Amino acid sequence: MDHSKVAKEQVLHLVFGAMFFVIIGIFAVGLDLASGFVKHIGVTDFTSQALEISAHAILVLDLVLFFIYLIVTSIEVVKGMVKND
Repeated sequence: MDHSKVAKEQVLHLVFGAMFFVIIGIFAVGLDLASGFVKHIGVTDFTSQALEISAHAILVLDLVLFFIYLIVTSIEVVKGMVKND
């Protein structure tokens, strides 16, 4: 297997993985919007703050895991290219 084929496979893997993290990020944004909405309809501050904190926690965790995913995938690409030499 040549370098370009390994790189193409890994880039495809990276794109589909990134889509997964984007979906989780969209969920976190939606949860943040929901926290603002429930605040306006008169739900207690505790509930709206709980939703807001949950949205922030999900987004931060999503970003951290995405960067770890990028690092691990990049290492796999390099290993795959070195292995084929």
